[in-house]
Amino acid sequence: MGLGPVLGRRLLLLHHTDRADGHLLHTVLEVIAYDAERGCWILAAPADAPWYLDLRAAPLTTVQVGNHHYAVTAHFPDAGEAAEIVTRYVTGGPRRARRACPSGRLAENASARTSGRTGNLPIFVRLDVALGQRLP
Repeated sequence: MGLGPVLGRRLLLLHHTDRADGHLLHTVLEVIAYDAERGCWILAAPADAPWYLDLRAAPLTTVQVGNHHYAVTAHFPDAGEAAEIVTRYVTGGPRRARRACPSGRLAENASARTSGRTGNLPIFVRLDVALGQRLP
């Protein structure tokens, strides 16, 4: 069985390079927003998440969604774009808002977090697909 039925469109598998030793790592993350027309996924992270820090150091990477791999570039929205993301996301309904920050925590792979801090506002990451790739 492939990852397609497991991951769907709500989760993706991020391949990222460890900034300390250069090893390839894999982290399953929840997608906050997906825009096929624009060719991007939005993820939320605590500022100290290892995968987030790895992307800051090496923003060119790949993701797997279902059984498909995509080359992506990580971008880190400024305050204005982050506010727009929050506005768009929260207007999607309370269920989506709880999924993004249930009980003040981010809905992400808990083992990918380096500390147990909660209640901090998320940092957003926009993964833009490389030109010429077709999204599902």
